[in-house]
Amino acid sequence: MAAHTSLPAVVRPSFVPREHEDHSLRSAVAVVVAGLVLVAMLVGGGAMLATVVDLASWGAGA
Repeated sequence: MAAHTSLPAVVRPSFVPREHEDHSLRSAVAVVVAGLVLVAMLVGGGAMLATVVDLASWGAGA
């Protein structure tokens, strides 16, 4: 004897999958922005290091 349930014989997901979206442009922009941020951090770090070295040499009386 089969069990009586209120579920249909085939249970389908309630969401409808969307078509595959192309994220390559968004990824490329993210990589470029990350590269620019890295370059800015390196330049800023170099400028800070140069300032510290300059101040240290000035403080030493050179």
